[in-house]
Amino acid sequence: MLKTVEMIVSLKVSDNTAITALQTLQKIGLDKIKSVKKQDYYKFFIEDDLDKFKKQICKVDILVNANKHFFEFSIQKNANVRILVKNIDDDGNSILLALKNSFGFKNVKNVSKATLWSLSINAEEKEARKIAEKAAKELLVNENYQEYVIL
Repeated sequence: MLKTVEMIVSLKVSDNTAITALQTLQKIGLDKIKSVKKQDYYKFFIEDDLDKFKKQICKVDILVNANKHFFEFSIQKNANVRILVKNIDDDGNSILLALKNSFGFKNVKNVSKATLWSLSINAEEKEARKIAEKAAKELLVNENYQEYVIL
């Protein structure tokens, strides 16, 4: 039976993309959005010991550069709305092949990669979700080649 591991990778320094996204969202009238954070999201499907895998995968420099990234294995509750954005045609195969062939992760059976946008919105939950939906459609997602889900 396959086990799943989620890994979220963030920059240690200020993220200019997230800063620009916040400024743009506020300029287009979504001023209830108070902060924006952008992270890389990976979901691994493995046949192995979870703890051993976690200790090894966080050292793979194509995913986590110790000089500029930090990582965690769960989505933090530091925002009231999260948007997971995935490229429609990205099946994770290039990462999977690199992990297997270059890094020896034969136990990885599938990989999914996405971008996780975390938004702090000054609104009640129902309104915050509507604001996040508008932010996704107007700026954070290109629906020509991406799909998203609000978490």
